[in-house]
Amino acid sequence: MLDVDGVQLGGTDLAQLHYVRELRELRRERTLVRLLAEAIPSGAVVVEGGAHLGFVTVHEARAVGPTGRVFAFEPNVAVLGVLRENLLLNGVSDRVEIVPKALGDSTGSARFFVRSDESSLYEPIGDADPIEIEVVRADELIEGRVDVVKLDVEGAELAALRGMEGFMTAARPPRALFLECNPALLERAGSSTNELVAWLRARGYRVEWIDEANGRTVSISEPWTEPYINLSCTRAS
Repeated sequence: MLDVDGVQLGGTDLAQLHYVRELRELRRERTLVRLLAEAIPSGAVVVEGGAHLGFVTVHEARAVGPTGRVFAFEPNVAVLGVLRENLLLNGVSDRVEIVPKALGDSTGSARFFVRSDESSLYEPIGDADPIEIEVVRADELIEGRVDVVKLDVEGAELAALRGMEGFMTAARPPRALFLECNPALLERAGSSTNELVAWLRARGYRVEWIDEANGRTVSISEPWTEPYINLSCTRAS
C-alpha cells in the first residue's frame, strides 16, 4: 500500500504495483486530476470509463461529496477486487457504484483482451487473454443528468461517447469531458484523433489537450510529442 498524494493505493501483482509506483514517483496525471476535480461540483454525477485501480475514481468521489455519485465502469475482472479495496481504504465506496461492464455504442457481449500493460475491446499486437464481457450504452443504464465524463478505454473513446448521445442531447449536457487520446489505439479501433475531435466539437465542446509537464491546457491545434495525451473538453459559452 502506497500513499499517492493523499490517495491510498494497493495492488496484487507486479504490473499493478508498478503502475502505483509510477503514479507516486513520476507524478503521472497530476494536472488531469486537478482539472477534473475543479470541473466537478459538489453533488455532481460523474461517469468514468476505465476505473482500473481507482486513483482517478477517488479524486472524483471526493469532489462529488456525500450527495454526489460516481459510476465507475471497469470490465477487467482481474482488477475489480483491488478497485473495491482501494475505494474502501479511502472512505469513498459509499458514493461510487462499480459497474463491471465496458462502455460502447450498443448493448451486448464482446471479447475483451486482457494484458498487463493495457486491456481493450480491440485485439492488440502480441499475446492477450480474451474474455467475454458485457458492453452497455451509458445512456441506457444511467437515468437523469450526467455532469462530468472521464474516459480511459484504450481506443474505445468514440464508441463510448456515441453510447452517451442521450446525455449530450439533454437539456443539461455534461459540462466537461476528460478523455484519453491515443492515436495508435484509436486507429486500431477504426477511428482517429480527427474523428474524435470533430465529434466533440459538433456537440459544442471546446477541445484542448492537457500538458502535464507544464500544468496547463493547450489548444488541440498545437502538436504534442507524447504517444498519447488526455483531452480536456468544456462546453463552449
